[in-house]
Amino acid sequence: MPALADRKWTGYLVAVLSVGALTLLLKLLGDHVNATTVSLALLLNVLFIATRWGSIPAMVASVVAMLCFNFFFLPPSGTFNIAATDNWIALFAFLITAVTAGQLSARVKKRAEEAETGKREIGRLYAELREAFEKASHAEALRQSEKLKSALLANQSQTLLEQAAVAESKKLDVQVSPRYGVWSALTQTITAPKSKISSAS
Repeated sequence: MPALADRKWTGYLVAVLSVGALTLLLKLLGDHVNATTVSLALLLNVLFIATRWGSIPAMVASVVAMLCFNFFFLPPSGTFNIAATDNWIALFAFLITAVTAGQLSARVKKRAEEAETGKREIGRLYAELREAFEKASHAEALRQSEKLKSALLANQSQTLLEQAAVAESKKLDVQVSPRYGVWSALTQTITAPKSKISSAS
């Protein structure tokens, strides 16, 4: 806030000093300049003040320029009196033109600053949106990876269970088959004498 106030006071000071310096330079040129040249030079200075420091310093520069224009360049020179009516018209036309041009220039500068601020804000929001999208995409990729991992683990577990079941089944077959073989041999041993007895009788 203090920096902004210092900047405004600097604008007022530059407005007054620049008009004074330009008036002195034009006065030193003497007969080489006329009222039109003086008014255009002072008007350009007002535009410069408006572009650099804003509308209020430009208005101050316009008033000071009008006073200098009247005092040094409109007859009778060296006074604030104006003898001819057309000089009054020229003076007020200069003041209105200077104030209007200064205000328009300051407004254009303000719009340009607002556009630049808006551009930076849009860039910041776009960067945040892109970062959020990248984070969301990364999170979605992690979620799909976890889902795929779970599916692979479930499939692998099912395969291992099936293999274990098959191995257990084969083990049971190996354990049961010898018993059946022993039982068959015993049956044949018991039934063999019976058949011999039957044939003898």
